[in-house]
Amino acid sequence: MTKKTPKRDLQITFIHQFKRATRTEWPDKFRVCWHFNPETLDYIYEHKDEKFNTNGFVLSDGLVQQLPDELRKKYFTPSERCLLFLFFELQISEFINSNEVDDFEFENVFGVSKKRYFSVEAIDEWSDQIDLL
Repeated sequence: MTKKTPKRDLQITFIHQFKRATRTEWPDKFRVCWHFNPETLDYIYEHKDEKFNTNGFVLSDGLVQQLPDELRKKYFTPSERCLLFLFFELQISEFINSNEVDDFEFENVFGVSKKRYFSVEAIDEWSDQIDLL
């Protein structure tokens, strides 16, 4: 007879402050959780330094496999934000608009509402930025 481990509640906070070194070579201080699925453990994390500047993005192996072959990698640069957000726009917007991310915290961090951040105009702007890469 095997003992099953009870499913633990995963408390995923939108903004997480690092208390110790991370696996990246970046000078990480904060992590922003753009997507987390407790069923599959898929995630998209943005790593930031102490001035809240983006160091880069990290994807779970499951999400990496969903990318086209020429883009299949785990770490993305800050300039590739728009590309990631267009590929995973549905997952990101569903997670951010869920109860996992507080409206006040989001607006306090980004200066705009969730509705504005994921508006058609914002997504068009992401597409325009990709053309500039």
